[in-house]
Amino acid sequence: MNLSEVQAYLRGQGLDGWLLYNFRDLNPIAVAVAGLAHGGSRRWFLWIPAQGEARRLVHAIEGHMFGEMPAELQGPEMRYVSWQEMAEKLPQLIGADGSRQLRIAMEYSPGNAIPFISRIDAGIKEVVEQATGAAIHTSADLAQMVLAVLSEAQLASHRRAADACLEAKDRAFDYIGKQLRAGVSLTEYAVQEYIKQQFSDLGMEPLPCIVAVNANAADPHYFPSAKQHSPIREGDMVLIDLWSKERDNLDASMADLTWTAYCGREVPAKALAVYEVVAAGRDAAVAYVQTQMAAGHTVHGHEVDQATRKVIADAGYGPYFIHRTGHSLGPTGHYLGANIDDLETQDQRALLPGIMFTVEPGIYMPEFNFDDSPVAKGLGIRSEINCAVHAGGIEVTTLPIQSGVRALLA
Repeated sequence: MNLSEVQAYLRGQGLDGWLLYNFRDLNPIAVAVAGLAHGGSRRWFLWIPAQGEARRLVHAIEGHMFGEMPAELQGPEMRYVSWQEMAEKLPQLIGADGSRQLRIAMEYSPGNAIPFISRIDAGIKEVVEQATGAAIHTSADLAQMVLAVLSEAQLASHRRAADACLEAKDRAFDYIGKQLRAGVSLTEYAVQEYIKQQFSDLGMEPLPCIVAVNANAADPHYFPSAKQHSPIREGDMVLIDLWSKERDNLDASMADLTWTAYCGREVPAKALAVYEVVAAGRDAAVAYVQTQMAAGHTVHGHEVDQATRKVIADAGYGPYFIHRTGHSLGPTGHYLGANIDDLETQDQRALLPGIMFTVEPGIYMPEFNFDDSPVAKGLGIRSEINCAVHAGGIEVTTLPIQSGVRALLA
């Protein structure tokens, strides 16, 4: 954490400080910012003021655990024993002398709009408000600024991971086509195992992925296994959603992408029409962010979701787009920054320079007859790209972008 950047942000937002609170790892944001291996067993507070040195309030039996905090956070330590003493010392901790109401940030999200940030319970919010008289504001953008902004090394690792994921995807589709041409029986699970081997060969973590045909692909988080999988046959639509990062690299960041192909010679017109709507929604997200940022506007996660969702709803497929448009991306597949979401939650966090996110709209129709078969096979199509935010715009890092549905037997 860069303390001077955090304090500059606090001042810019008119906040007096950031009050981090934790009890038994209930607030992983506080634990991560404090640089602790674990959150201990008693309640503690870390105060980062807009100006001046950080200080903390901890239980008398757990002062030892804060010796590993970064030097820039190693300010004065206050201790309490009883719950009454804890409440009595909170005003002193944050400098609330009653002369004015302080404005402080905590892991609170009004209306639980961003559950990823809602890490303090209502009771401790009441304790802080009653003890200090402070007005509590959300730390949503502050937390992602500290925890979700990637280093140049992490971004470079992500770009290499993106290249490897694209290569593994191409090899997997080639493998499916080759096996079908040869008349060899094939399953979703076999292709999943094949992709794991490609990841290993490419120096990536051999993570399992989603390989789903037809109606299985209409379940966005369907996952084949050794016990539960379907065959892949000529005439099927097949979706591959794969993710990984470099093996044995402490700076490694994930790439995560989804493509859909057709196991035949000519893609059915109905399936292609659905794909084109999905792709238009995906591209609308990128265009919206680029346009808004170029004009100097701050862009928020929920706004990008709205841009994509409107395209799909206007085409008549709104009820079949049943998840958020995208998620934060970093060292883990679902990371700590803004999600592209105004459906499951309303993510009001800004797209800050240095964070990454996915854009992955989908249309899921388990009873859709895409090829006029006697029995409907169902259809699920998703197209996923990764984006890195820079000052003034975003970079799509998973190029080339899918521009059509590949016919694997053409």
